[in-house]
Amino acid sequence: MESFFVPQKQKKRGLIIMKKNLYLNYIFEFLLNFKLTSLLWPTFLVIKGFSLVDVGICESVFHITSMLGEMPTGIISDLYGRRLSRLLGRMVEIVSIILLIFARQEWMIYLSFILQALSYNLESGTDSAYVYDLLLEYNEQDEFAKIQGKREVVIQVAMLLSTTIGGIIAGLSYQLTYGLSILIIILSIFALLQMKEIKNKGYIKTNILHDMKQQVVMSCELIKQDHQIFYLILSTALFSASLTTAYYYLTNYWKELGVSISAISIFLSLENITGIIAGVITYKIMKRYSQKRLLLVLPIGIVISSIGLPFYPLSILSICVMAFFETILYIAITTFLNEKVESQMRATLLSLMSMGFSIVMIVYFPLMGLIGDMFGLKVAYLCLFVILCFIYIIYQYVIRKRYEQ
Repeated sequence: MESFFVPQKQKKRGLIIMKKNLYLNYIFEFLLNFKLTSLLWPTFLVIKGFSLVDVGICESVFHITSMLGEMPTGIISDLYGRRLSRLLGRMVEIVSIILLIFARQEWMIYLSFILQALSYNLESGTDSAYVYDLLLEYNEQDEFAKIQGKREVVIQVAMLLSTTIGGIIAGLSYQLTYGLSILIIILSIFALLQMKEIKNKGYIKTNILHDMKQQVVMSCELIKQDHQIFYLILSTALFSASLTTAYYYLTNYWKELGVSISAISIFLSLENITGIIAGVITYKIMKRYSQKRLLLVLPIGIVISSIGLPFYPLSILSICVMAFFETILYIAITTFLNEKVESQMRATLLSLMSMGFSIVMIVYFPLMGLIGDMFGLKVAYLCLFVILCFIYIIYQYVIRKRYEQ
């Protein structure tokens, strides 16, 4: 009898440890995404005396750095530990904010955004990899999609609250807003340090450059062996970037139409609420439909809903519906990728997904801005819809063909 109860007690103890780390991860990710300055930085730079050209360059610097930094930072996570990668990300972000607060010259704000991108890189991919590896350790990986949905709810709530509170505090002082952001990061570090570290147990340290090279080679070989990994990465890159691009230009578009800032804040918060709803129901949707069907239906939902972006107030509903489909698509694809990849490659390949997103953003974002400057944002949004339709026609043909093989 004793030999039967011992494994049961060990399993129960293991599940308690797992749940504790999941709850700590929820706290960490809430604080991580409680970014008081996420929509304020362009205005902050202008107030400090920098030009709109500088603002545009900062955005480009961020995405170029993010694109170049995704693979190396994912490798750091896979080789040296998930928690270490996330800790480095928080420390780099603190330095980035301090630089931005005291910036007096252009090179300082550009450096700040380089560090901000690296901070983002050190977290992206590692966040999902940490959760999946934690569940895998206790044979609970089948719960990953459900946990991803809960994480999405936590993230969307944090973004919703931080956008509102950040705007209120910025009305008093932008410097105070950035100072409080540093305090929130420090609190997130305290939560992170309570979490269990997850390392690559099979890793034998040799030369760091050699290790990174091997990780890249192994990732490429894995994609060659399983082409579905490439198409999963392609799916989220093409269609998630369209939502992000549409979201960032909506503030200017609605302001041009005479909509007040307070009303814009409320409209954009509706997008977060939609994301929360999507996060709650994604697990049930994934249980009901096949991978192929989800990869075909969710992107077409994003494409069709984007037709309303040029037409206010229909654009309010449009951005919310786009967010609904994109949230489900993101959770589904991260789940599919985690199921296909071994732990020692997980963060590297998830970072590759983020790199694909950055590459598409480098094309989408300036193209929308260029069309908007020449013909107005209404025409730019119409062009975005046409581009997405064209992309989807090719995309669905490729997906149907590849998933039939």
